[in-house]
Parts: sequence; structure tokens; C-alpha cells
Amino acid sequence: MKWLHSHNSNMILADITLLCTAAIWGGGFIAAKEALVTLSSFTILASRFLLSALIMFFLFYPRIRRAAAKELRFGMLLGLIQYIAFICQLEGLKTTTVEKQSFLVTSYVIFVPALSWLITKKHIQPREIGCALLALCGLALLCLHSDAFVLAAGDILSIGFAVFFALQIVYVGNVVKNADIFSMTFFQFLTTGLLALPFLDISGLQQVRVSAIYGMLYLVILNTTFAFLAQNLAQQYTKDTHASLIMSLESVFGFFMAVWFYHDPVTLQEGTGCLMMMAAIILSKVKG
Repeated sequence: MKWLHSHNSNMILADITLLCTAAIWGGGFIAAKEALVTLSSFTILASRFLLSALIMFFLFYPRIRRAAAKELRFGMLLGLIQYIAFICQLEGLKTTTVEKQSFLVTSYVIFVPALSWLITKKHIQPREIGCALLALCGLALLCLHSDAFVLAAGDILSIGFAVFFALQIVYVGNVVKNADIFSMTFFQFLTTGLLALPFLDISGLQQVRVSAIYGMLYLVILNTTFAFLAQNLAQQYTKDTHASLIMSLESVFGFFMAVWFYHDPVTLQEGTGCLMMMAAIILSKVKG
């Protein structure tokens, strides 16, 4: 009974942590858009993840120094997946809107159950698939409008992000359960940053705007160092399909932050989409 109480407490804490992560990532859409005004995708990616790795190194050096080969191996693979995903996201953001991308990238909520079944062969409950579809419908109502169903190059790249990020969620949720999360996350950040480093373009630094600097600080400290570490820790205590549902709320947070930042009005359709996403998460917690 004591173990059960502890297990339930860990699950609740994991859900709260993932919700905070979603809120931070929601603000990341605007931060990335502002940074892209004067900085290239590879400059943002290299700076963001190398600086985050540096922060992790200073905070958790004793654990990193004791890291085993599996932490290095897990972290490098996650870093490679993350590198491909974020190149897709940043390049896609150049030719699509914040609102539209916030839907497309968060469609990982529907890719996670499929990839989880393909990789782990674990049975996926019909309720989990239903909740994912309900959340996807809510996302569509929230972010898509009458002219948004025509896919541009940026939209296709944004869907590419969703596929690779879904792969990252499934991998963290099923493979790295026994790894030291702090050292593994350090190698994850370091790998992503080093892969982007050869393509670094410093020409934009000469005309960098203040809003781009603030955007980069947000991406480094909150969106990367804190949020990805929090995700990796929280996924040790919850299913990958449920985690993806909570994290998909980043689109809701991103939408309302974009509304606040760009002063766009909120419609009944968008409000209905938010309610559908919340319903999907609540239903996913109901015992079948």
C-alpha cells in the first residue's frame, strides 16, 4: 500500500512537471520566431544546445563524470534524433505561422501510439488512440483556419518534426528507464549542439536584435535546459502515450501566448479546441 501511494504521488508529480514543460515550450514558438529574424536555424540550434550543455556540466559535473557507457550511448542517439527534429522545426518556421506550426508539430500526439507499438510491441489500448485522435481534433480547431489546409514546404517540415519528436518521446519512455537522466541529458544536448556547430553562421550576429537575444535566453535556459531535463525525468513515471497528450498542450499555451504577444482575437472555434484537448487528457486518466 505504501508503494502504491508513492507510485501515485510520482505519477501526479510527473503530470505537473510535464504540464510546466508544455507551458514553457508554448512560449518557445514565439522565442524561436523572434530569434529567426536575425539568426540562422543552425546558429540558434548550436548556441542553444551547447550553452545548455555547458549549464548542465556546471550543475551536474559529479554525475556526468561518473556516467557509464549507456548514458553516453542513449544521450548521443537522443541528440541525433533531436537535431533532425529541430532543424525541421526551425526551417519550417521560416515559411509558416506560429499558430499553424503549433498545430503541426504537436501532431506527435498521434504518432506516439503508432511508434510505441512498432518499437515496443506493447498493446495500445483503444482509449489511448481515441484520446490521441480527440486531442488532434482539438488541435485542428485551435490552430487551423479556412486557408490553413494547404500545405507549404514549412508545413511539411513541421510534420517531420512531429514524427522525430514522437520517436524521442517513445525512446525516452521505454528505453532509458535505468539510465542516469542528468548525465544522459548532458550528452543529449552536447550531441545536438556539436552536430549543428559546423554549419554555424555568425553573419547575423552583427545585426542581432534585442528581441532575438531575449528569445535565445528563453530557449537556452527554460525551453532547453529546464524543459528537456524535466521531460526526461517525468517520463520515468508515466506512459509515453499519456506524456505526449500532456505535452501537446504546448500548442494551447503557444496559441494563447501568441494571442497575447501579437494581439490576435480568440474565436469560439479556438476555445472549443482547447476544451477538446483538456477532455482528451482527462479521459486518458480514467481507468478503463
